[in-house]
Amino acid sequence: MSGSPYGNDPVSRLLNGQAVSPVPVAPVYEGLGPLEDFRHRLWWRKWRDRLDQANTEVLPLDYQTYLAVELEIRTDILEGPYPPPTWMHLSENSRQEDVAGCAIVRRGEELYWLNEQGEASWIAPSLRAKEEQLTAEKVYRWTMRWDEGGDPEALDKVPQIPQHALQPIPEPASGQAETWSRSTRYDAARALQARYRDRLALYVACGTPFNNVWDVLGFQKTMYALVEQPKAMHRLLEERLPRPSARFTGERLLGAGVIHVEDCMSSADLISPEMYREFAFPYTKQMLEFFEKLGFRTVLYFSGNLMPLLNQLKELPFTALAFEEDRKGYGIDLAEVRRVMGPDRVLFGNIDASFLETASDEQVLAEVRRQVDVAGPDNFIVSPGSPMTPGTSLERVRLFLESTQRL
Repeated sequence: MSGSPYGNDPVSRLLNGQAVSPVPVAPVYEGLGPLEDFRHRLWWRKWRDRLDQANTEVLPLDYQTYLAVELEIRTDILEGPYPPPTWMHLSENSRQEDVAGCAIVRRGEELYWLNEQGEASWIAPSLRAKEEQLTAEKVYRWTMRWDEGGDPEALDKVPQIPQHALQPIPEPASGQAETWSRSTRYDAARALQARYRDRLALYVACGTPFNNVWDVLGFQKTMYALVEQPKAMHRLLEERLPRPSARFTGERLLGAGVIHVEDCMSSADLISPEMYREFAFPYTKQMLEFFEKLGFRTVLYFSGNLMPLLNQLKELPFTALAFEEDRKGYGIDLAEVRRVMGPDRVLFGNIDASFLETASDEQVLAEVRRQVDVAGPDNFIVSPGSPMTPGTSLERVRLFLESTQRL
């Protein structure tokens, strides 16, 4: 499926080559940090209120009640600290069959989601409480330390010739994408898309093949394999190229016109420019081309030091480039990125997320103005270089979202 992104929101219009004013604001990983905590608190509070209203300690769930809570939370976020026009990840809700037989249970001051099998999941009152629980259980949000994890035999298991190179992957059968897009897992997304169609860009996300190899091999094995088993690495990377699927086409049917492609492991502080050219560049290029043919506009988010790689990145067929702020001493410079990429490539800003939390309102607006001046008002989207920090206030999130409208 080809064509422009759905909707008439500023982010989609700009990514589709149209002039937009004022400059759009679209934070990378907007669902993390303060908005993630806000969602946790809303989820806990709304179920507590429904228990109080029903004057019960056990609230059997029906799907419509569950969906109403999901929509209330997402609407509270979008009409509170995170107002459109901007973008938001096309996230799923629980399916109707997942909610059947479930209940919300109160035990003293604690709330739990009880599934049909009687297994209880704690409903954390805040993100901090959830993280404290995970730390106590030694279950970390980031599941793999760099010196551990991965399958040491993964490279040996890779076929000598990737299977999809031997036999082409067929396109999804007629109707599969429509069935996927009609799933109850997207009921909340459909409601938001109808409500905010011309103000909210919906996007989906994935990682580049090189980015995803680290989850398979772990850090040390990947670094060794780049030098000692390059042929096997290439086979593993090719296996991780995207393939036709009902999901991708279904997400386009749902109105997601943008895909956020994460590359956090191929920067010049981890591998050399020569290694980037051999192991990361060709597979990232194929992935971007694949998504563009499906009609997605692609945002390549590059974390780490991109400065020695700018001329290579310039060759990639992304619609927009997002990149980290200069918080590790790499000398990441928006002005130099713009100079190399040229005036016609769309760039996301890289405002320091810590600065965004601690600076005054006036300083934040001044930095937004400076970045717009440096990158130019055309083909530019204001954003922090990394997820907003958990300590960033909801009032500051809203100020940032409205910053270019206030300038």
